[in-house]
Amino acid sequence: MKLPLMFHRRLGLNLGLTLSVLPLLCHAQGEQRSQVLPLPLTGPAFTVANEAYSAYSRKDYDLAIAKAQEVLRQRADAVELRKLITLAEQDKYRRDHPEHHPKARPKPGYLDGSRALAAYANGDYDHSAAFARRAIAQAPKNLDYRMMLIEALQRQQRLEEAEAATEQAIGVVGPEPALTRRLQGIHQQMAVAGAAKGYEALARGDNDAAVSHARDAVQRFPNEIAYRRLLVSALIAQQHYAEAGSAATEALALQGNDATLLAQRGQMRQRLGDQRGAQQDFAQALAVGNLPLREQASLYAAMDKPHEALERLNQARDAGELQPGDEVQIAYLLIQSGDDRGALAVFKRADRQKALKPKEAQDAAYTAMRTPDDVQAIAYFHRVLDYQQAGELPMSEQQVFDTRRAVSDLSRVWGLTNTTTYRGSSTSNGLSGAPSRNNNSVQNSTEVFWRPAGYRDARFVELYGRVTDTLWNKKSGNDKGLDALQGAVGVRVKPFTDYNVMAAFERTFPLGDSNVNGDWLVRLGYGSSIGTDLRVDVPSWWTSQLYAEAGRYLQDKRNYFNSEWQVGRSYRLDRISPRLVVFPHVVAAVDYDSKMHSEVDALGHESTSSDNAGGLGVGVGTRYWFHETRYKAPQSYVDFSVQYREKVFGDDSAQGVFARMTFSW
Repeated sequence: MKLPLMFHRRLGLNLGLTLSVLPLLCHAQGEQRSQVLPLPLTGPAFTVANEAYSAYSRKDYDLAIAKAQEVLRQRADAVELRKLITLAEQDKYRRDHPEHHPKARPKPGYLDGSRALAAYANGDYDHSAAFARRAIAQAPKNLDYRMMLIEALQRQQRLEEAEAATEQAIGVVGPEPALTRRLQGIHQQMAVAGAAKGYEALARGDNDAAVSHARDAVQRFPNEIAYRRLLVSALIAQQHYAEAGSAATEALALQGNDATLLAQRGQMRQRLGDQRGAQQDFAQALAVGNLPLREQASLYAAMDKPHEALERLNQARDAGELQPGDEVQIAYLLIQSGDDRGALAVFKRADRQKALKPKEAQDAAYTAMRTPDDVQAIAYFHRVLDYQQAGELPMSEQQVFDTRRAVSDLSRVWGLTNTTTYRGSSTSNGLSGAPSRNNNSVQNSTEVFWRPAGYRDARFVELYGRVTDTLWNKKSGNDKGLDALQGAVGVRVKPFTDYNVMAAFERTFPLGDSNVNGDWLVRLGYGSSIGTDLRVDVPSWWTSQLYAEAGRYLQDKRNYFNSEWQVGRSYRLDRISPRLVVFPHVVAAVDYDSKMHSEVDALGHESTSSDNAGGLGVGVGTRYWFHETRYKAPQSYVDFSVQYREKVFGDDSAQGVFARMTFSW
């Protein structure tokens, strides 16, 4: 069994590896900015500094100097306040000695630039940017003011504005190294922010937005492999597999031994049917050797190596590297390894820790059915149907019916079948018994069976009892009624899930004063059918059912063989009832009975000619299904079939009208 798709297509294969790049990039930007940032003033020092600047603005130089000295007493490292003292002393001297400095004025923009720096130091980046713009308006070619504006905008993540401010500065001041480096840093910061938005969009399922952000990041920094991984993941989420494969190939051209990209391209090749290429990519990704253990497990699973995959996943669990949901992946690997019992135990443990998702519950149900654990399988199937009713698990109408049919099969521990036949044997309940020596008769058989161990994934054991009688016989003098009444008890076994082979051993005995002789009977039957169950997705469908049985009466030393093959098309009669089906068909039948010898009547005419009979013909059957619940498909039916056959070889019993009516509960 292939690992369910849910494990192979975990789109977060490279998410952890790529996200780890983001803090590094952001840290690099932080280091670049930290080279120009002063130690910020806080608390009382910041308040007094503002008072110093305000006093200077009012030309109260003495108060400005006093306030600045107070700040320096608290914070000796406040270099800008030393500059303010120097400037205030100079301006005070000029004011008091105008004859020496008649036209002296402060540098343009100094005051607003100082305020911008103070606001920045206090974390008020919005006001810092505003003061910086006022300073730039006064001194357009001052690089410090422009850098202050760019810094404040970057701190607010107003990256487009920071980019525009930097480009404007380059246009006015020129391509200063500080500006070109800053522009490159802004572009990188924009790419990092865009990539982060791309991963956020991918996580919430907005795949179109994720692709857009990823393309923008790749366009800005085409050599950054992390952004290309994001683009591949987003295209995979969009189910654009061919485009995702091409994007992975382009990325691998830049970095040929990237394990994550190799794994992703392998996934795309696998989806597109290139199994050989996918296996090569998976093997190369594993050879690189830098993937996390859980991702190695995913690749081994995709390479159909469940034992290696399970080993890696268990190592990841021991190392504490499992993520939410990985416990369920262990169950899927155990399924692929053929260990359904172990997988069911993992499903149940994961379900106790956190309720299984709808699809996981569905897989757990089928795993329990194979284990076999009928009770657990029924419980999971009930949840599956509840999920479907709540709209949490998309299922077609036929899938819902098939799930209900599984519940019906699993929950059946006993049953009753009554069959009445005119000429021919019953093939409705698996093993029919030997044919009548006289074909022109009406026989009735009622059987009750019990499965002591349950369904067991169609590998069940049945104990049964049966009463059979001949109700009418064309030949006078043949036993019928109480004279032909017989019983049987036995056991039958269906040992295979996938093959409808059944063996039985039973004891027949007379009932009452019946003339029937008791005997031991050994039987072996085989059946194959297509479309014999009710369909709800289409109004008509092809149907075929083949049945063959061989047996031997040990005391009578009598051997027999019955077979019948019907092929036709079933039609649901919705106008009458959606549970009523009509089945026109062609039929072929072959019988053999070692005691079916030639007989001569009173006039000396031979009425039989051999111990075998074969015929072909046409027929029509009708079946009405009933006895269903919300969780169970119809478990009971009434079936009537009539056929006309022409003899092909052997005894005359192969020719004529044949009829059968069955009630199954």
